[in-house]
Amino acid sequence: MRIVEQLLSINEYTRPGRKRPDTLALILHWVENPGQSAGSVWNYWEYEVAKLEKWASANYVIGLDGEVLLTIPEDEIAYHVGSDGIDPASGRIYTDWARERFGKYAFDYNRWSPNYCTIGIELCHVDWEGRFTEATLDSARELCGKLCREWELDPMRDIGTHFGVVGCKRCPRWFAERPEEFDRFRETVGRGCASPVLAREHEEA
Repeated sequence: MRIVEQLLSINEYTRPGRKRPDTLALILHWVENPGQSAGSVWNYWEYEVAKLEKWASANYVIGLDGEVLLTIPEDEIAYHVGSDGIDPASGRIYTDWARERFGKYAFDYNRWSPNYCTIGIELCHVDWEGRFTEATLDSARELCGKLCREWELDPMRDIGTHFGVVGCKRCPRWFAERPEEFDRFRETVGRGCASPVLAREHEEA
């Protein structure tokens, strides 16, 4: 996996340039536009989002050929998982899992959001089902393993989806509608990830 640094300009709508207070999870997304390349996602964030006066970005984008763009530094806030929508299961903003995992970042939504404690990873896909290429998945597994090691995260506990955080948006669709596939993805990351957290838990056991 080769990571290309192509940072967004600091601005109000995609990259505020502020450091995150915490790093508690990695959150996966789909770009919701079949066949879109990682470069065109970057172009959209850099040149179009501000014109639309909306907030959208992520720290990483992984393309159809497995190319990986770092668009916002890992320790900075990206706008990928904030919400004012209601989770159908809980009837609240953010899911029970998000409130349990992120604490204040998912409770006081007027002040905080899970953007303040997560790294966002956008995945390009080939169709409206959200199907990923093997190259995209291979890079996603490798990137998630790298980030879990660096940020001392547990792949099974600390890799989530946009859908898992907000409950009202089936993103990424492939994993939201096939939870067993998402579990297999995390398990594969875990098998290849000797993170400090997992090493400590193994020693303690």
